[in-house]
Amino acid sequence: MYLSGAFPRRFARDGSIAEKTATRRADRAKAELDALRIDRRLLRPEKDGGLSAAEVARLARLLVVGGSDVFRDEVETRLAAGAAPLSVMNEILAPIARELGRLWDRDDCDLIDVQRACGALQRLMSRIKPQAAARGPLKPPSILMRVAPGERHTLGAEVAEAAFRDLGWRVSRGEARGIGAQLAREWHDFVGFSLGCDRHVESLSHAIAEARAASRNPRLLVVVGGAIFAEHPDIARNIEADFCVCAATIPVKRPNALVTGSAMSHAFHTRG
Repeated sequence: MYLSGAFPRRFARDGSIAEKTATRRADRAKAELDALRIDRRLLRPEKDGGLSAAEVARLARLLVVGGSDVFRDEVETRLAAGAAPLSVMNEILAPIARELGRLWDRDDCDLIDVQRACGALQRLMSRIKPQAAARGPLKPPSILMRVAPGERHTLGAEVAEAAFRDLGWRVSRGEARGIGAQLAREWHDFVGFSLGCDRHVESLSHAIAEARAASRNPRLLVVVGGAIFAEHPDIARNIEADFCVCAATIPVKRPNALVTGSAMSHAFHTRG
């Protein structure tokens, strides 16, 4: 029996609001997914090899509504047609990851949707990323990569790892508990941090100072990258990073620019 004031009458009369909301949401997601399935040209590249903003938005939406299988099939079709895994990571996966972050920031999707979509991207990344380093110089540079303290998304760091491996660099993943001990124990030419938003800039600044203080290499160079640096590259100077990778790709024509630093300032603009 309904007791006045216990809870809204419509809840008592209509049953579980949560169940009905979930049902409506599932129906809406199915309708969106069916509509997105119709367009098989979502991964058609623009002339420069990348996707348009509209295509990135639609593909991100495809993942949000649960279309990871369709998305994976489309990516694998592109790979089968001859696309390089690294180009797929740079031109498709990385922009979509940034778009998912924007959807979350604008409250256009909830945490569960974002986690599911990012999980799908992460699994696909693990499947397609190059596992072996390309042939490089006899003594290739070494870089220790990790996400910035507080940063939860690792896809940007994985894209960077794959890019440096493609240049023939020796790449290691930083330990989760902190890289000070690792840098004190192992020699590295570079340490790289990935950061997606401005919430953890101060923590990253402290981590950079800690890395330099702990490193066996007194000339350790710091590389930073991520969406926040593409929008505000001056942050890299403010936190005293040596180089800033402000775009998704690292120029193969100048692989030694990071090593010598001869023609570079504190900011390393990959498409500058």
